[in-house]
Amino acid sequence: MKSMLNIIDLGFSTTSFVFTRMQVLVWVSNGTSLLSLIEKNAGHLLSRMLLEFEPDKPLVVSFKDIVNIDDHALDDVFNCLSSNNRQLIILDGFHLVELMHKLKKDSKANIETDSAFNIIKIGKRVKINFQDIVNERKQIKVNFLKNTIQGTFRKFENEKRLSSTPIITNGEFDSNRILSNPKYFIWTTAFLSDALRDLLDRTQLKKVKLLSASLRGAPFASMLGMLHNLEYETIDHFGPKHKVFEFDFIKKIEKGTSYIYVGDFCFAGTEIKIAKTYTEMKSSRLEHALVIGNLIESEVFKDDFELISLINLNELGTGVTYKLL
Repeated sequence: MKSMLNIIDLGFSTTSFVFTRMQVLVWVSNGTSLLSLIEKNAGHLLSRMLLEFEPDKPLVVSFKDIVNIDDHALDDVFNCLSSNNRQLIILDGFHLVELMHKLKKDSKANIETDSAFNIIKIGKRVKINFQDIVNERKQIKVNFLKNTIQGTFRKFENEKRLSSTPIITNGEFDSNRILSNPKYFIWTTAFLSDALRDLLDRTQLKKVKLLSASLRGAPFASMLGMLHNLEYETIDHFGPKHKVFEFDFIKKIEKGTSYIYVGDFCFAGTEIKIAKTYTEMKSSRLEHALVIGNLIESEVFKDDFELISLINLNELGTGVTYKLL
């Protein structure tokens, strides 16, 4: 993964700042074993971003879901900031502010805190409007998703039916183009992770498992499971066996489990409804579904499940047309 990614793949440039996410740097530098811990390699990668990624702008980093930092993990970062020539702004990391002061050691880098917005500023003193950060981060997400998903669209020579949905269309969105590109996969997963965190915080579910119903959704579900320390399952309709009369999976009852479906694109909700039936046969419930893109408005599915989507496919301007059979 490291050999296929450049520094510019690990963040986004706006008019005011450069943005990245610490958990992405942890993932790229150390793999997926300890995604909530900043170790030396991740700190070194952050220092490279400070040195190489548009160093005339502040670097804004989200520490969302980071819970601890190794003793020497930020040595390279503080060395880069000791001259106070660049500003590092840390979001979602105010719980680590005391540890930051400890890890600074004898570095001359300035550390300032803003409790009104729960941000930490290290290095050069630069005035930057917090609302600008909020607004431009939202625009980063929208632009990335639009450009990435538009790039997955493949137009057909003639209209044809989608394989798992009673819809005739002149093209399809192929999530394999996301899965096969490390940058697209990492950042799409990061944005799905934010949506999942918001859902978990809002619903306060107690016993949660993630569920995917295709090999396209499985990589996203497994990564979200690792990011949020949740168990996850993948079914191939009533699988993994293809003979639908073999129901061995029912022997493992999951009474009281709240399943959250994770998938790539939702057109008519067929896969999600199959997943819902699967969970009900195990004495559990599927009440939420999280996908990258949806075609039909979420309100349509409200009686079956809550659909949460990162983007509406109708807004992409691909020229795609759909007809129900």
